[in-house]
Amino acid sequence: MDSMDLNQSAADADGSIRVQRALWRHWGTPAGIYGTIVYASVVAASSGGAADQADALHVLVFSLVSIVVFWMAHVYSTALGFHAADESVRARIVDSLRHALFESSGMLEAAVVPSIPLLLAALGILPAEVGVLLSLWLTVLLLGLLGYLVFLIRGRSVLVCLTGAVVTGLFGVVVILLKTTLQH
Repeated sequence: MDSMDLNQSAADADGSIRVQRALWRHWGTPAGIYGTIVYASVVAASSGGAADQADALHVLVFSLVSIVVFWMAHVYSTALGFHAADESVRARIVDSLRHALFESSGMLEAAVVPSIPLLLAALGILPAEVGVLLSLWLTVLLLGLLGYLVFLIRGRSVLVCLTGAVVTGLFGVVVILLKTTLQH
């Protein structure tokens, strides 16, 4: 390889890392991971016996309202915690709220992808049970992807990245197992 090829390789690697970091910062915040698990838990808990469009709509609306309530509580508690930690007399609650909104946004974003199959089921495009199962398995996939990305960004080996993916994805699998156990 000549120096131009090495420079291009380094630029490609830098670009790839930037994309991975952007994805991680957007979806992979602690609030995003927590929100994904909470959303899956609410979907699982509210979907018992979901058999038709009306049931799927109920699961979707209940899950979305629940995640918004959890998000509001998260924003409030984060703002209070950030405000209390700022020792300057001139600390403004607006700054604390801005920080909290930024830090908590991943919680709402976490509901977007798993809501798609629920919406399709509510519209009658998918059977309700299929919509619920797809929603839950998408959360497993998202959690696994986030677990993989955090280690990849840190430059860890593929084995470590895959281990991170499995461990993080297992949170979603546990939710599915609980749903199956409790509703059968």
